[in-house]
Amino acid sequence: MRRVLLFLLIGGIVLGFGCKNEKEASNLLMSEGFVTVDEGVVLRYKTIGDGPETVIIPAAIYMEYEFEQLAAPSRTLIFYDQRGRGKSSAIASINQISMDVEISDLEAIRRHFGKEKISLIGWSYLGGMVVLYASRYPEHINRIVQIGPLSPTYEIFQQSLSTPFDSESAAQLQKLKEVGLDESDPERFCTQYWHIYMKRIFHDPGKIDLFRSDKCKCRNEMPANTNLQLMAIIGKLKQWDWREMVMCLDVPVLTIHGESDTLPIEGSQVWVSSLGNARFLVIREAGHLPFVEQPEVFYPPMDVFLKGGWPANAEVLSAH
Repeated sequence: MRRVLLFLLIGGIVLGFGCKNEKEASNLLMSEGFVTVDEGVVLRYKTIGDGPETVIIPAAIYMEYEFEQLAAPSRTLIFYDQRGRGKSSAIASINQISMDVEISDLEAIRRHFGKEKISLIGWSYLGGMVVLYASRYPEHINRIVQIGPLSPTYEIFQQSLSTPFDSESAAQLQKLKEVGLDESDPERFCTQYWHIYMKRIFHDPGKIDLFRSDKCKCRNEMPANTNLQLMAIIGKLKQWDWREMVMCLDVPVLTIHGESDTLPIEGSQVWVSSLGNARFLVIREAGHLPFVEQPEVFYPPMDVFLKGGWPANAEVLSAH
């Protein structure tokens, strides 16, 4: 049970605030559509703005409402749902998904929009994916932001397998299935399931309702499907260690970690010390979704970084 719940944490959830930027986003050009990336596989996208600075953000079903905070006339924000997730097409088999496939799909999105240089924002396991993409396609990268990323080594990742899941929440999740809510009312089941689950990844569970997303209106985002896919992606990595793979990558990387994140903070620190040009930023009083819990602290330094600078409080870490 603990292992299954962990895989849900690694990338299942991503999570309203900022009237100024919401108004700015509403005044910018927006578009939505689909990109065919493989036979029978289409990815849904949404764009905000048409400025020269392009930022691509996977997991649109979660991120598009939150990261519209970054909308500006100088930027083009491109959100997309991964295959089998959000409003993209479902997958026929777990053989159609892996970390390598995620990287290939991101490249297909870049090519579709004809963007030579891009910045990337990746949350949770996608925080690892965007750096692996950059190590394969460094010529296309301006800057990268990792948020609570999957650890760069399996050894560090294993630490989070021992993170306790409180018995009351586990019992509540089990009861939802026992009463058959997942079959009788999948959308309600999904909503209640994630509300219970997210308590463990928030520093302040009272802020869960700040999360805005249409995820439970999507069949792809039913807990059983997200769990299956994440288990498949992480499981195919075996006992990974990406430190040597990324040590020569010299693009600027800002790694952000919530102080109370259930993913080991050591993982983010090792990313920063392994990369050639990275800095580390801790968000206090925040868990795995610092952009939801502490938006006023989270967004200003990210904006500084995407504009070409380093946040004043971002740390340089020595090599491990």
